[in-house]
Amino acid sequence: MDLQALKDVVTAHRAWLRNERGGKRADLSLKVLRDLNLRGLSLPKAKLTGVQFVNCDLSGANLRECDLFAANLAGSRFIGADCRDCDFRGAHLQGADFSEAKLSGTDFREGSLLVSSGGTVEPPKRETWSPEKSDTAMNRADLTGAKLRNSIIRKADFSGAVLRNADLSGANLDGSTLKDADLRGANLANCDLSGTQLNRAMIEGAFLDGAVLTDANVHGVDLKGAIYNSLDTSVTISVDDSAETQALIGEMVIAHESWVTSSGLEGQRADFSNADLSGLDFSGRNLRGALFVDSRLRSAKFRRAIVDLADFSRSELTGANFEAASLRGANFTGANLRRTDFRKADLEIEIAVLADGESREWPPRFNHCRLEETNFKDVKATRLIATGVTTKKVIADDAFLKLLAAGATV
Repeated sequence: MDLQALKDVVTAHRAWLRNERGGKRADLSLKVLRDLNLRGLSLPKAKLTGVQFVNCDLSGANLRECDLFAANLAGSRFIGADCRDCDFRGAHLQGADFSEAKLSGTDFREGSLLVSSGGTVEPPKRETWSPEKSDTAMNRADLTGAKLRNSIIRKADFSGAVLRNADLSGANLDGSTLKDADLRGANLANCDLSGTQLNRAMIEGAFLDGAVLTDANVHGVDLKGAIYNSLDTSVTISVDDSAETQALIGEMVIAHESWVTSSGLEGQRADFSNADLSGLDFSGRNLRGALFVDSRLRSAKFRRAIVDLADFSRSELTGANFEAASLRGANFTGANLRRTDFRKADLEIEIAVLADGESREWPPRFNHCRLEETNFKDVKATRLIATGVTTKKVIADDAFLKLLAAGATV
């Protein structure tokens, strides 16, 4: 659809809203509008069923009470738009940006549209879009009373959004950001909040019965103010994401890297013992010999990091990622390694020269670890020490499983 045709539709729709002669309600059902600047577009109460706004800019648009059932909104921007009481059921939101939009009373529940094409009833063909950013943004949006029941909006940004009295029951918000969000009175029963950032969210009066909070960051959240009979909070994390704390951790990492490269003459060895560092990203950093004793590192990332001779004794590493990391001589004694990813990691023996000139071998140690769904695919290893472990639920090739078994007899 070209801009001139759209202008004619808008003019007729404006007359329809005023009950003027010759007016006609806008109907863009199944129309394709791509790469257009539609800032400030005014089409309240229009019929937009199955419309495809692909990579369009509708910032500041007035789409109040529109029917956007099964619309394709991939890559489009609705920043500050008025979308109150819109029907977004079944809408495709990949990369859509609703930052600061008015979305109160909207319906984002599931839905599907079928059309007849050549005698065959099937879903309409969706325009393709190659995203630079595929996450949905709804930061600082007003979603008061919105209907998101059983919806799937994973990895979305709801930071600072108002979701008061919204229905999110059964929804999948896995990996989404809800920092500083207002969830007071919202229905989050059976909602999947796995890996979400809930830092400082307000949840007084929210219904959390059966909500899944695995690896959810609840720092600064008063869970006592929520309403629930059954809620597992033991799987949550609490990490301070303030700029001051993040800067301090960054300084410790930099000082440690200096300590490593100068052989202890400069900087300082990093000691993260007893700290909650869950979800933090140490990928690519040099943390050789760092201390993580009794630390909490759920879902932390160490991809391609150098952590040779690091001490992770009794640490909580559920869901952590050590893919392609160098872990020569690392100590995981007593650690919880459930769902930890060691794919392509270097678990060879570390040989170090002591002050007296003697050399010593340090094989990686996995004594009394919890190994459940732990992935050791394609690791490099020749000898381990692994007393008191069971390999029943380990993901690895036969050679590594034999190595683990052999390590248990050392």
